[in-house]
Amino acid sequence: MKSTDVELERLRIRREARRAALAADTRVAVEREGRAVCLSGGGYRAALFHLGALLRLHESGLLAGVTMFSSVSGGSIVSAWLACRYLDTRLDGEAFAAWSDRIDFSAVVVEPFRAVVARDIRTAPVLATVAYNWLWPSHRIGLLERRYAEVFGERTLDELPESPAFVFCATDLTFGVNWEFSRRRVGDYLAGYLRDGARRVGLACAVAASSSFPPVFGPVRFDTEAGDYQGGHYQGDDGDELRARIELSDGGVYDNLATEPALRRYREVLVSDAGGPFAFETRRWWLQRLLRYTQVVGNQAEALRKRLFFGQAESGSLTGVYWSLNGSRDEGADGYSPALVREVIGRFRTDLDRFLDPEFEVLVNHGYFAAVDAMWRQNGWHPDSTQSANWPYPQRADESEVRRLLRHSHRRVLHRRWWGAS
Repeated sequence: MKSTDVELERLRIRREARRAALAADTRVAVEREGRAVCLSGGGYRAALFHLGALLRLHESGLLAGVTMFSSVSGGSIVSAWLACRYLDTRLDGEAFAAWSDRIDFSAVVVEPFRAVVARDIRTAPVLATVAYNWLWPSHRIGLLERRYAEVFGERTLDELPESPAFVFCATDLTFGVNWEFSRRRVGDYLAGYLRDGARRVGLACAVAASSSFPPVFGPVRFDTEAGDYQGGHYQGDDGDELRARIELSDGGVYDNLATEPALRRYREVLVSDAGGPFAFETRRWWLQRLLRYTQVVGNQAEALRKRLFFGQAESGSLTGVYWSLNGSRDEGADGYSPALVREVIGRFRTDLDRFLDPEFEVLVNHGYFAAVDAMWRQNGWHPDSTQSANWPYPQRADESEVRRLLRHSHRRVLHRRWWGAS
């Protein structure tokens, strides 16, 4: 049975169930509850943008009520950091909401993250494996996982808090669906979920799989046996062979908004999108055209995700708030001008190399104000907070100075960060 056949069969079963319910004059209702925050991919750029948004959610009192964080790639880095900071600094038995109300979020979560993104975790693994990565990609991703372990420690997924849930999404290249790493389960609906899987998977492994952006990293070969899974919908004759060769890639390949775990179950869904804009351009060289094909496919997939999210929000199925790094904003709104966002901030590289202090501070500022704007303007959402929005880093409010400092921040090579400048 092909993967498309499996999905069609699931849709057929659901459709028949709805018909049966209508025939019996009953209503089919999905009980939604809780608040989910979805953090998109985009390397360190995304992590810092989301960090600013989380700061504003904390100030607004919304962070304390979050019941699930779903993330991919760069979003998974900052989500794992938030989980670790909570576990490292909470009092005995302190719930997440109480911890969030007690702490100085800037001092406990935001500022310590500066040292994380000040390290280049991309270049050394790439250069060390450039001669053979195409044949043996597991070595390079292993080096990336070690870098994450230096940040997150040797924690396993079962050490994560029960509430809120932290879900790290990757892409199952074998079955072509979203793969979840969380305390509750590890796997996907086609392959199945690992028996006691969380106890054997490290947090660093989950973040590495979620952020193994192709073709630089990955895919991740997940070392399991077919008998390790339970509950998989795929029942083909080759199921055991496929489950024994699960390969995982960046979660953004399947769903760069990280909304897959949230849209069907949560009453409130907040989406922070640090993805780049789709550039309108022509490609004439054959390799450029080949890459353009994949960009168009990716753009279409993300557009469908956004339509699904906004469609559910407009229908009243959920309360949805969406903000983005490149989103349109009114002239005169708090934060950076649309021109600066379009011409400078929106062009930031999506990478895992070193980010300098001005880059850190500008991205945190921008994420903060993007969330402010979205929360107060979309869908009548009004957080219960009397605290006004203030620049997290007011020394970066001067746009002319920001333009000067960040004029080369789109570059992946030959940037002053290579020589330790700040």
